[in-house]
Amino acid sequence: MKRAIILLALATTIAVPFLLRPKQETTGKADDVLVIITPHNEAIRHEFGLAFARWYEKRTKRTVGVDWRVIGGTREIARFLEGEYVASFRNYWTNTLKRPWSNAVQGAFHHRRLPADASAEEKSARDAFLKSDVACGIDLFFGGGTYDCIRQAQAGRLVESRIFTSHPQWFEPEVIPYEFAGEVYGDDGHRWLGTVLSRYGLVFNRDALKHRHIEPPPQQWEDLKGWAPWL
Repeated sequence: MKRAIILLALATTIAVPFLLRPKQETTGKADDVLVIITPHNEAIRHEFGLAFARWYEKRTKRTVGVDWRVIGGTREIARFLEGEYVASFRNYWTNTLKRPWSNAVQGAFHHRRLPADASAEEKSARDAFLKSDVACGIDLFFGGGTYDCIRQAQAGRLVESRIFTSHPQWFEPEVIPYEFAGEVYGDDGHRWLGTVLSRYGLVFNRDALKHRHIEPPPQQWEDLKGWAPWL
């Protein structure tokens, strides 16, 4: 009897979170589907996905389902995207353009800066990739840092978003800064943009700095106060 009670309590503990979870629409029932690959945890995915779905329905009168693809961290995502683009471009190069595949083509088509002595075949592969509609089945890469976004953009895997031209007022420097305290948060080609401005902390001891004749305080602190006057 005691064992049965323990098992019942354990089963209840496991089942309650699933029973109390808010009902979610599946992507199959939505009018539109947005495929996003991300390293973010479930809490972040839930908040962003819910807010976007509500905004989208209010604006378009259509429902949208977010198809989250979570395969690991940013490093795993980068490897996945590279593999998908290699397979996709190889199919385009051999079946659409009817050209032979080679290691040179594979190494050149997503090379961000081909050397001056690159062969005609390598230059042709890069040019063909940039002018093509080759894709990987992912609509949005949500996550990673500046370095990761720059690498994807330089490889040619990101495209310009029309929202920058349709709503330029949203992206004025006073609204979303492209550069702050030496860090870049956007792309001149409008291919990516930071979603949050976060810091791990900036700590210093004024008395210790003064004792060592280090004045004024670090420039990053002055930059931060200029952007956030409440500090």
